[in-house]
Amino acid sequence: MLVDILLSIALLWLSIGIVLKDDLFSVVVYFIVFGMILALVWVRLFAFDLALAEVALGSGITGALLLDTIAFIKMQKRED
Repeated sequence: MLVDILLSIALLWLSIGIVLKDDLFSVVVYFIVFGMILALVWVRLFAFDLALAEVALGSGITGALLLDTIAFIKMQKRED
């Protein structure tokens, strides 16, 4: 039960951080960590298939695409 409370607090803290951060890189890192902790929540609920999908798609692929987008935006700003 204590683990569930800690996971809930961590998810709430990360979601607030995602909304309030100004730096895009920090937001993406928070988003990736949010997905990893959410996968732990799915494991605690015995939904292993959803946990695997969250890690692979929610954190992995989406996080990589967002980091690539940030790099592209920074490259475009240098050209201007």
